[in-house]
Amino acid sequence: MTGFLEALGKKAAERWLTLLVLPGVLWLATAVVATRLGHHDALHARAVADWVTQWSRGPHTSGLLLAILAAALLGSAAAGLLAAGVGWMLRRFWLTRGRRLPARWLVQERRRRWQRESRRVDALVAEAIATAGDTPEVVAGPAIAEALARRDAIALEIPDRPTWIGDRWRVGIVRVHRAYGLDLTVVWPRLWTVLPEHLRTDVSTAQLAYTSASTLTGWAVLYGALGALWWPALLMGVVLAGVGVLRARTASATVCDLVETAADLYGPVLAEQLRIPASGPLTTALGHEISDRLRKDPA
Repeated sequence: MTGFLEALGKKAAERWLTLLVLPGVLWLATAVVATRLGHHDALHARAVADWVTQWSRGPHTSGLLLAILAAALLGSAAAGLLAAGVGWMLRRFWLTRGRRLPARWLVQERRRRWQRESRRVDALVAEAIATAGDTPEVVAGPAIAEALARRDAIALEIPDRPTWIGDRWRVGIVRVHRAYGLDLTVVWPRLWTVLPEHLRTDVSTAQLAYTSASTLTGWAVLYGALGALWWPALLMGVVLAGVGVLRARTASATVCDLVETAADLYGPVLAEQLRIPASGPLTTALGHEISDRLRKDPA
């Protein structure tokens, strides 16, 4: 047990160092450069090098150096915590329901785009059926596949959230409920306990990637704030924001796919653990019975 706790503490320390402190040191260095150069001399790197050289040649006591080192560590840790906090707020925004303005406008706009692409898919399918005539099989050509890809790029179902990530999480819950009658908001904590170790590891890794991507997007916000002092920092923030959002979309899609996989493969195992007869594959009747049992609702 002691060895396990030591390994866990070492792993947590490594994550703290790599995800928060080291990026914080880089952000502090960028903040110093932004302060020294400003907008006028934004690309004058020689000025920073001369300033560092001049400062290093001056007399500095060991106490001053220790104080600067401690301030740098504390500042980088504080910046890391701030970036993690911004990432947490971004995750809340990505999953918002969009019932209030301006999020509701985003939902309506995404829904209009999805319906436009869906009508294009329907038109192409109708054209393929009409062209096939009495042929028993209708071949879906590349135009239909491309139209489906464009529609699915907006959302896998008709949008109901202001962001793609929010809709991807919602769609996973909707599809599992439609296929098996399982209410994942209730069933998932119990389903987690019957999953094999390798699948739980995959889900945890994908979830960690999602959190790390949101923190990276939080760093983008902090770099964008430095853009008020030094315009190249704004460009850095834009690049980091694009990378962070793309990574968050990929990670959220992976998490949702793994959750659906868990429901597909281990729903009957959960039924057996609940002493609910399950002689075959998971059905909607069995899924509703599992969900009703776990809700513990007398109604």
